Amino acid sequence: MKRLVVVANDLERSGKSSIARAVHHHLAKECEVDSLFVTSDENDLSDDFTGEYWDLDEAMPAGPVIDALEESEAVVVDVHTGGARNWADLCNNIDMENILADLGAEMTLIVPNTGGVRCNEEIIDIVELFADSADYVIAHTNVDDRDETKWKGSEAEKATRYLGSLEIEVPTLTDDLQAALDSAGQDLSKALANAENLPRFAEVQVTQWLEDVSRSFEAASDYIVADASELALEY
Repeated sequence: MKRLVVVANDLERSGKSSIARAVHHHLAKECEVDSLFVTSDENDLSDDFTGEYWDLDEAMPAGPVIDALEESEAVVVDVHTGGARNWADLCNNIDMENILADLGAEMTLIVPNTGGVRCNEEIIDIVELFADSADYVIAHTNVDDRDETKWKGSEAEKATRYLGSLEIEVPTLTDDLQAALDSAGQDLSKALANAENLPRFAEVQVTQWLEDVSRSFEAASDYIVADASELALEY
């Protein structure tokens, strides 16, 4: 079973890009899965960008999605802020459900949760857009500062739990990692995209964070990792 892993939350600075990059790294490096990274943010494009760009603001054909899933075991899509509805429209326009069924794939939505009321509202919007057409992973960020009472028992928590969501915790940035990023003049998502060119101190801190977050993703293996035994049977 192949995986289309989509990271989405229309709340600004909710950690989407960092989580998407970390998932791609986990799949490719830790799980040795042939994983393709896709961005929908033009600002990510640079000379050293590796992956694909899908313009979700324009009508997009099914071809790039089909090609990506045919050529890779997993496709990780970083949906830009404000793009969740665009992704939902794309799914409807190209009949994503049938495409996934034909290719032996399933879609997982990873939704960052920052622990605030507005974030809960964005999560409810995503549930209303996608309902039971995807598996859900709620990735709790800001673990140290999160007000658990705003999540537990909320409409967002109830809705995602009803749909069988899995909850994981993404490690908070340590003081050393934040200091390393500040000294390198980068935020985490940019550092993850260009880790090999970071100063040594920053590279060590970013690598340590990736190792920590990979342990969180191990709990979500059934939701994000393609089933290697099934893929072997297909070929």
